[in-house]
Amino acid sequence: MKENVTKLLFMVLIFAGISGSAQVRVPVTNNDLRINLQKIISDFPHQLSNLKGDTLVDNPQTIEFASLLDFKSARENLITQYKSSRPIYSWSATLLITEEFEEAEAKYKWLYNQLRVMTINLEGGYSYSLDGKYGEADESRKFSTSTFKLTPNAIGMPKLKVEASIQFEFPEWKVRLIVYEKEREDDERGAIYDDGEEQ
Repeated sequence: MKENVTKLLFMVLIFAGISGSAQVRVPVTNNDLRINLQKIISDFPHQLSNLKGDTLVDNPQTIEFASLLDFKSARENLITQYKSSRPIYSWSATLLITEEFEEAEAKYKWLYNQLRVMTINLEGGYSYSLDGKYGEADESRKFSTSTFKLTPNAIGMPKLKVEASIQFEFPEWKVRLIVYEKEREDDERGAIYDDGEEQ
C-alpha cells in the first residue's frame, strides 16, 4: 500500500512538473518575419533606398518598386512611393492568398500575435516593442486591420506604423503586412498656411 502511494505521488509530481513547464513558454517570434521587419524599419529613415529595386509601375500619384528583401514567408513584397512635395514611402508584403475566410482569419490572428510579442532591434543598440490593438476580423465587413506603433517612440520615426490586415478582394482573401509613415494622426491638425487652408 505504501509503495502504491509513493508511486502515485511520484506520478502526480512528474505530471505537475510537465504541465507547469508547458505553461511557462516564452513567446518565440518567426525569425524570417522579425529579421525582415527590422531591415525595413532600419531603412525607413533612408526612404527605403537600400531595399528599393527596379520600377514596376509609375502612376500619376504613386510609383511601385520591386523590393530587394528576401522575405521567404511572403508571396510578394514591394515598395510604394507616394508622389508629394516630400516623398512618402510604404512597404507591403502579401503573406497569404486564399478563398477560405477561416484560413485567412487564422493567418491574420497569427500575424497579430507575432507582432504583439516581437522585439525590434535597430542600429545603435536600440530595442523597441510593437504596441497595438487587435482589429477583429469580420467576414461580412470584408476588411480589418491591427495597427501597431513602435514603443518607445523611435527618434526620427515617431509616426511609423506597422499594420496587419485582412481584406477580401474578389474572389480571394489576402493577409498583408504593411509598414508606413502616417503623415498625421486622425485627431492631429495640419499646418495652416497663409491662404487659411490646412495641409
